[in-house]
Amino acid sequence: MYQIANAPEKDTLVSMRTLLWIVLCADFIFLLMIGSMKLEQYNMSEFAFKERVKGFPAVEVKRWKRLFQLLPRVYLLQSVELVIAATIFVTVLTSLKGSLVAVVGGLLGIALIRVVSRLRVVQNKATELFETTLDVVLRTTELLQPLWWILGVPARSVAVRPETTNELLDQLRKYPATVLDNTQKQRVQTVIESQTKTVKDVMTSKRMVTSVKPHSTLGPVLLSDLQKTGHGYFPVYEKKAEPEGLLDISDLSDIHTAKQRQTVRDIMNSQLVWVEEETSIEELVQAFLQEKQYLLFVRNLDGDFSGIVTVADLLKQLIGAVKD
Repeated sequence: MYQIANAPEKDTLVSMRTLLWIVLCADFIFLLMIGSMKLEQYNMSEFAFKERVKGFPAVEVKRWKRLFQLLPRVYLLQSVELVIAATIFVTVLTSLKGSLVAVVGGLLGIALIRVVSRLRVVQNKATELFETTLDVVLRTTELLQPLWWILGVPARSVAVRPETTNELLDQLRKYPATVLDNTQKQRVQTVIESQTKTVKDVMTSKRMVTSVKPHSTLGPVLLSDLQKTGHGYFPVYEKKAEPEGLLDISDLSDIHTAKQRQTVRDIMNSQLVWVEEETSIEELVQAFLQEKQYLLFVRNLDGDFSGIVTVADLLKQLIGAVKD
């Protein structure tokens, strides 16, 4: 009779222990997911945020904007969740195995979570779960506003490391005048942009080049026409043909020399220096210094004449046109 009377109590105890083990395992998984979630990936500048949500539906943009604004509070929520989950883990383990085993088990659990949370597959799963439940996270964060008042919310970090050149330039433009004035900002921006630009970005395209035909007759009329352009050097070539030379207007203005020649071809310099469109700005500087020329001819990837680049073009890029 005694054993029969205690059978229900024994079954209840077994059920309770089973339930506690289930709670313990679920809590461990929850701890693992929270510990693996890297909120730093959402700590971005306003520029990076705008780039990220480009093309998103309006509803999604609004959703991510809430996260962008509430991120410091979401950090706190993550910390609170970790504390609560760890407390539950130790408490349940104490009920199952005793306090000493709970302490040892808690330390081993934390160590295991720290190791497993470094796995990329676990981090990806944690991120996927976080973004799936993002609306719940944001709603919870907003409901716990009184708690954040008590704990204090850290200010959003403004010193976000830029991930792209465009993001760096965006941050540069926002620096106050006490750090960099407009002239300094422009110069820094010019230097940064020069590192990624090529001849193609600073050259004058073929269709914009003022040229001279090789058979043009030398004389006051030609000199007058060329002087009106304001340029000092002119590529020499027939329409739709490769350049044959380079005319220096100072040679043409020497009337005595001009009288001894009949056409542009007779006075032009036929030693042409070429660079590729993909030549970097640094390599272009070296080309000008080495060749000691004011104007260089440019070829495209097909090897065809595509334009010219001058020392003035280079200086404009390196120094920049500063606007107040």
